[in-house]
Amino acid sequence: MKQYIVAFSIDKVQTFLYHVLRVNIQENQSNSGTLKDIMNSSKLISEQFYQDIGLEGDTGVFSSHVSKELLKCSGVCIFTTSLHPNEIIDRADRLFQDYYKSFAGQLLVKYVYFEKEIVNDQHKLEAIKESKERLRHTSCLNTMIERQHELLFQFNKVPASDRKSKSTIDDSKYPAFSRTINELFSNEEKGNDNHFRIAVIKADLDGMGDWFGQIKTYEGYKAVSELLSSDISLESLHRQAQSYQNKNKGKQRDKSKDTQNDRRNHFTLYPLYIAGDDIFFAVASPWLTEGVNICKNLLEQLNEGIKAINITYATNLQPLSMSIGIDFTFNREPIRYYYERVQQQVECAKQVPPLQGLSASYVKVSINQYVFYDFDPPKDKKEVYADIPNWRHFLNMVKRLKQAISQGYVGHHFFYHLLEKITDPTICKTDVKYSNAVLYHLLPENLGSSNIELAKSELLILESLIKQLLVKRGTYQKAPHFLNVKPEQRKRLESYVRLLLLFSDPRFNIREDQQSNSRVEYNGNDIRKTFFNKALRYLFEQSLLYSLKNTGSASSQDNRKTFRDILVKHTEYSAKETTKEAENVKIYRTLRISSSMFHRLKNRKQIDIYKAAEMIHYFNDRTEETINELEEQRASEKKAPPNLFFDKDSFIHTAKRSQLWTEDYIDSLYILHQYNELSIQFKSNPKLSPGQEAKNKKSPHKNAQRSFNKGQQSHRGKKR
Repeated sequence: MKQYIVAFSIDKVQTFLYHVLRVNIQENQSNSGTLKDIMNSSKLISEQFYQDIGLEGDTGVFSSHVSKELLKCSGVCIFTTSLHPNEIIDRADRLFQDYYKSFAGQLLVKYVYFEKEIVNDQHKLEAIKESKERLRHTSCLNTMIERQHELLFQFNKVPASDRKSKSTIDDSKYPAFSRTINELFSNEEKGNDNHFRIAVIKADLDGMGDWFGQIKTYEGYKAVSELLSSDISLESLHRQAQSYQNKNKGKQRDKSKDTQNDRRNHFTLYPLYIAGDDIFFAVASPWLTEGVNICKNLLEQLNEGIKAINITYATNLQPLSMSIGIDFTFNREPIRYYYERVQQQVECAKQVPPLQGLSASYVKVSINQYVFYDFDPPKDKKEVYADIPNWRHFLNMVKRLKQAISQGYVGHHFFYHLLEKITDPTICKTDVKYSNAVLYHLLPENLGSSNIELAKSELLILESLIKQLLVKRGTYQKAPHFLNVKPEQRKRLESYVRLLLLFSDPRFNIREDQQSNSRVEYNGNDIRKTFFNKALRYLFEQSLLYSLKNTGSASSQDNRKTFRDILVKHTEYSAKETTKEAENVKIYRTLRISSSMFHRLKNRKQIDIYKAAEMIHYFNDRTEETINELEEQRASEKKAPPNLFFDKDSFIHTAKRSQLWTEDYIDSLYILHQYNELSIQFKSNPKLSPGQEAKNKKSPHKNAQRSFNKGQQSHRGKKR
């Protein structure tokens, strides 16, 4: 007797669940049966489908005719039968028609069959893989359409169906789930409990198709399928939610009775669906981190099971990763809007490359088109992953931002005005205008504050912003990073600013007591290297040189460099140290130009090169011989060199020839002066720049640098 492989799958599953959700959430928002209906719909995919086929129970179309069950997982089932092909087709057609009519086309049952003798486990694995390939092929769907065209292309009234009642669930068995979205409202929320923010979270396992292709044995394939069915399920999701709920109750409550009001004080979750490799649920926005952690815990649980399978079946399956999308909405918004948005976030997370060399669970979290990684880097490879956007680091940055705001930092206004600048078409049209706008806005305002914690918090926030514009130049591991304002970096900065703007909003809070107790570590050396040095280097090399190659008549790099060297030079000198014989200190030598003079130079109706030369020369009237003598004297004393010599004639000649003396050039030069002055102020403060205290006591570097910057007015913070 011939053996046939029969394979069924449910197509359009997400469309069906989306339909159920839309009907229940929009039309029955206050109906206590909403949760029950949604869970029944998910159970239909995971359980009822197999009963209707005949793999379970005795009422299915293939009951008593299933010879061997090969696979049963997430809306797919594969088995063998000895029925005649005509009988197989007849029974399969009846199942297709039943589902299509009962669910108004929201569910589409596909099937294939082919002859194959099953003798050993290898044959079983081959049959499974061939079945899945045939189900995915377009010819399968074309065959279904051809066979069922009369049903598919006729207009019939959809008959009432009791299909949803076949799999009934007592929703009281899931106390950690909210029965409606409205029950997600927490007493911690401010405002109207009928209109409040929720975080919609959708997660998807990465690379499942390729991953399953690595399994070489039937037993391993079956074990993994069963593991997915048990770990990515309503029951598993509820256990995770209940664990967080119990933790919170233990911290905040010792009441014996759980009232409706009491429920609002604790973590709850509203499941939208969970099946196969998809997880979709909503939480109140303050509980966002718990929602993400639940997804990560499910992944870790799954990967622990994979480790056990590797040992039992001698497989070598690598840990799975997960892509998570997050969208914020209001509880009353139609699902069709936020479903599409959160799916876009999932796709955004899937597009970023996987972490290389990491043999552990990790998730990618996409929010506002910005993707973070949530992972634990190996202790011996922390530097390798130092530049990876880290989800937990971001949450701690938000925590630090909130603390700074509580101390008077005007974070919301700062990010709002920065966003205005970086999206202004007039600013975005050239790299120079864009970089000037960004770097000017990022000038710190609290370096001189007596509140050291506020000053540190501001510097950490500014450092995180400038990091969005950094790119690695070179492929080797320790390649240096440089500031760049090309489209990719601009988009990245904008997304990041929007995130900080969102989380700085006093109406939007993440529960701080549920976040990691760790803080963003302040490192004065990192601030100096990443924030001050990168900004100064960009202004010196790009804004005042390379970015101007197409400006006016400045096509010659020699012209641009000659003009820049008249106004500022990057040099170094040998400074005497207490523990070292000598150390070369890099500095930017400038002219004495005060902030008020910069404003007068720029605000004139017509930029007069001769007048500018006179104004600059007034404060820089030392002769070249005097400057040279001072250089030699200070070099012998291991002190910083003096201000530059100003060659007025050379300035006028080069400015006229190159046509570089423009508003943008003056802006770039002014911003460089500001960063240079603030960098010196930063280095001279031992509470902000650890390790500098001894240098300040023993070395004249501090006073020498201040001497050639004397005359520059301090930054007054009027830019915002």
